[in-house]
Amino acid sequence: MRVILVDTNATLIEAWRSNLVGLKYVNVFAGSLNKIDPEMVRGTAAVISPGNSFGYLGGGFDLALRQYFGGHNFENFFKKQLCSIYKPVGTATVVKLGPWSRNGFKYIIHIPTVVAPAHRIYNADRSLETGYRLVFDAMWNALVHCPRDADTLVTSGLGTGYVGVPEAVCSKAMSFAIRLFFANDVMSPELTRVVIMQFLGYRFDAFIPAHCLDECFALGIDREALMSYNADEDPIENILPQA
Repeated sequence: MRVILVDTNATLIEAWRSNLVGLKYVNVFAGSLNKIDPEMVRGTAAVISPGNSFGYLGGGFDLALRQYFGGHNFENFFKKQLCSIYKPVGTATVVKLGPWSRNGFKYIIHIPTVVAPAHRIYNADRSLETGYRLVFDAMWNALVHCPRDADTLVTSGLGTGYVGVPEAVCSKAMSFAIRLFFANDVMSPELTRVVIMQFLGYRFDAFIPAHCLDECFALGIDREALMSYNADEDPIENILPQA
């Protein structure tokens, strides 16, 4: 599977390119959804809807999705597929587009980043909870729940609109989720869980199997850097396998 990151925010684009440099399974596209060359979207594709808990497509990237797939009629279809019920923030729901499929896009993965765009969520004093965790959980859930027949996953910056997550925080959390997900061929599930805990600021030794610390050495991960990781200050390279 390939991941295409698309956005019109130049600061975010630059941050993505810095955090994801050299990764063959990631493409960064500076522009809007409707400007993506269909040839970039190889095979079957899914795209993330990162908006609200009720499926309204009235602003931000969700508005771009509405315009791309068919306007208000498509929005009505989309909300019906969500059964018009409340979807908690971070919940992943795969919507099959059926007759609304276009240019290889056959799925939308609905992952709310806000209940409703009533007020800014991000708080710099609580950056882990309101920024890093919110964005990481959304990106991770999209990767985990992406349909198996999807060759490409497309997403914009998560949480940078109404939620107010700074570009640096968004890029770091999304890049970490992507790089960690694609490290599953070299990293055990147990160590993956440990690394996620440390990134999100959860220090709980009972959830850290002893063999994970030995695995860190084999992967070039400094154990002390892992156990003291601070998402606001430390680079994600400190807790990822070294090439």
